Amino acid sequence: MPNKTMEYIKKHIKEHLLIYFLVALCFLIGISVGAFTVKIINIHQKQELIAYLRGFFQLFSGSQLRGADILKESLKNNLQLLLLNWILGVIIIGLPVVFVIIGFKGFVIGFTVGLLIEEFKLYGGLLFLFSVLPQNMIYIPIFIYAAVLSIAHSLLVIKAKVSKQRSFSLSKQLGVFSGVHLGLALIIVAGSIIESFVVPFFLAIIVKFML
Repeated sequence: MPNKTMEYIKKHIKEHLLIYFLVALCFLIGISVGAFTVKIINIHQKQELIAYLRGFFQLFSGSQLRGADILKESLKNNLQLLLLNWILGVIIIGLPVVFVIIGFKGFVIGFTVGLLIEEFKLYGGLLFLFSVLPQNMIYIPIFIYAAVLSIAHSLLVIKAKVSKQRSFSLSKQLGVFSGVHLGLALIIVAGSIIESFVVPFFLAIIVKFML
């Protein structure tokens, strides 16, 4: 099973290499812009953000956040984003917005990591390793893959319409496209569980030494 999965991944990347490149480029640009934004925001905005972060960390140190609440919020945010990606792939004309979504995802990560490391130095690096990286090792590949799927689906439908391919079945293609997104949603649930019940454990330990 793992071998078949790897073969599928390699084949998919090879068939859509240009799309993967463009999506990954948008994501990396988003990270770079996010990290750079930390450097250029004014001192008052930065102080407000840091104060917010410290207040958020204090909730963890005092065990005032429940895993179930974090899970609910994580699922809502990530599944909504995946649903939006699916909708944009279905309506075709929303194709450019897919790039914006993946860029925004990169921006959030870049800004968060940049702020943590600039303000908390070594502890910021630990926070990245134990509170940002674990769930994003699942989220990032999923959203990049989902973005590629939506773009590839849109281009396939456009090509079929333009060339008037009689053998092309839109309903069948849409069924496959939707089914894959449902599978991705299940993987996101796994990422959200890690974010909600594993990450807070390490975060609470790090925060005790920070505050």
